[in-house]
Amino acid sequence: MDAATDDHRYIWAIGGKIEGEHAVDDTTVYDIEADEWYSSVDGDLEPIPVAVQGAGWTRHDGRIFCFGGKTDVHSGATDEVQVYHVADDEWELRDPMPEPRSKLGKYYPVVDGRYVYLFGGDNEEGRFNRVAWNWRYDIETDAWDRGVADAPFSQSFPLPTSHDGWLYYSTGNTQQKGGQNNYPGALNQRYDPETDTWQVVAPSPHPVTDGSGVKFRDELHFIGGWNTNEEFYNEDRDHYRGPVRKQHTVYDYEANAWRYEAELPGHWHHGGTRAAGGYLWHYLGTIDEVAGEGVDHHTDRIQRWGGQSWEEMTRAPVRKMNFSTVTTAMGPGDAA
Repeated sequence: MDAATDDHRYIWAIGGKIEGEHAVDDTTVYDIEADEWYSSVDGDLEPIPVAVQGAGWTRHDGRIFCFGGKTDVHSGATDEVQVYHVADDEWELRDPMPEPRSKLGKYYPVVDGRYVYLFGGDNEEGRFNRVAWNWRYDIETDAWDRGVADAPFSQSFPLPTSHDGWLYYSTGNTQQKGGQNNYPGALNQRYDPETDTWQVVAPSPHPVTDGSGVKFRDELHFIGGWNTNEEFYNEDRDHYRGPVRKQHTVYDYEANAWRYEAELPGHWHHGGTRAAGGYLWHYLGTIDEVAGEGVDHHTDRIQRWGGQSWEEMTRAPVRKMNFSTVTTAMGPGDAA
């Protein structure tokens, strides 16, 4: 599985969308050591060739991979595979995926140094057409294998992480053909690449999607998100825990149990979460504010959490949602 990211210096936010308007093509990255941003909007980097939002992402051997996504706000699912070479600041287009897909995970771990298990999302028919597809992509040969086992449940915007040989896909949407999520909580499935088998484990205490999260200090931290079941998530119910978009929930892989950390400093959703430099970072997306004409509700804020409280850092040059969440050890600050 992927190596630890604590020594990674750069946090990427590539692509994404401005809600109600369009997908965006900027390549943007934050240097955690310098507290500085670089972006194609300022001419620092090359933009992604095909603007996409809700794509799947990973990194491998100095490259960042982008799988599919939507080319518009709620339409235009694509089969593009776009690859960014970090050291050269260059993009290339690889052979396309077997079919268009969108609403994928913001970061997929690499297995055995070469494989990505691209699970979940929506098919090209669009919203509410969730899939349980699990495709294996070989980074070295640029080949797809659709013969591996699909999941028990469909799930869009899954949160992929890895622990002890398992790939976990947590939270997200499970409803199909419209309507509310009827799963009792937020789905938490795991896959064993060695045996090609799936298990369903303890769901998040909230039916929630469109937050973001990462493995941090050997636990899964999930930040914010939208409620996906208004009937289940009701302040008159015993299990109500406050506004879902302020939640910071933590999953203990070993105990198969969830707990709550202190609430966020705002109602945050559709943002990015990464672990680097000993901190948990959360950035961009939407958080309690109206940013101005054309980008209403999106934020340029980034904050870090070391286990006690959130600390705000230098704001980004962009505001957007549904972008990549990838970290790298190398970035544009190394050439400065």
